[in-house]
Amino acid sequence: MPTYFRLLLAASGLILATTAAAQRRTIGDLAIQPEGQVEVALQGNDYVLAGVNVLFSTNSPGTVLIGGQLRLGYEHFWNERWSWGGTFRALRGDRSIAGYGDIVGMPGNVIPGLLLRHTSQMGGFTFGQRLGAEYAMTFDNTVHGPNSINRSRALARLRLDVERQFALGAAVVLRPRLSYEPVVFLRLQRPEGANQERVVDFASLRAELGLRLSPQFDVTPWASSQTIFLNALPQFDANGNLTGGGRVNLVVPVVGFDVRLTLFRGEPSAERKQLPTQH
Repeated sequence: MPTYFRLLLAASGLILATTAAAQRRTIGDLAIQPEGQVEVALQGNDYVLAGVNVLFSTNSPGTVLIGGQLRLGYEHFWNERWSWGGTFRALRGDRSIAGYGDIVGMPGNVIPGLLLRHTSQMGGFTFGQRLGAEYAMTFDNTVHGPNSINRSRALARLRLDVERQFALGAAVVLRPRLSYEPVVFLRLQRPEGANQERVVDFASLRAELGLRLSPQFDVTPWASSQTIFLNALPQFDANGNLTGGGRVNLVVPVVGFDVRLTLFRGEPSAERKQLPTQH
């Protein structure tokens, strides 16, 4: 557990430093993201996953479909605590409103990735750390200049989460969970003429209330606060006062509802450890 708490403290310090340095904070329109998943249980806790979601904006005058995503994944568990896997996401959407990625504003139409996961127990709580590396390829990458946030680029992600399970009967389990995930661009070489970017580019704070109705079926309503950390070209009035641009935190509230069907070969194992719907 000391490793987890060190990571949590480091992430908390990074959040506070980024927030304190920001000059402006803007709240975007509420977004809605339902998702359907099919998980195929393999040997042990291993699995293959396929998921499809859509993203709606509640921007006036009504709710508008602005994007969709196909997610594929495989994960292999070495032991009770450690696992690794591969992911693949294909997305299409309105970049002027939401960008492309699964955190609002992230780039990428085709995104392969790798993950390393660690989980541990303390009391009745389960703590998790998920480290991910992805390469976000954007279809219209040639259209954007060096300052575009939507150009193809590598991403590094670190998710910290904690959950607790409560049995409500012989088969029904309630799973409240909280997670925080910052995402950074891997800047091996910044394009010439590009603005100085923020240390953290995106972040998502998510709270969910999973309800496992049986080993084969569960539903998870959730809500998240997703942030785009921008450093735009400053704009000043005649007196030299900042009127726009600069360091801006664009916050987008998102609510979602995940439905997952788990397919087993034979009878479900009572010892199987199932991940939350936020894999």
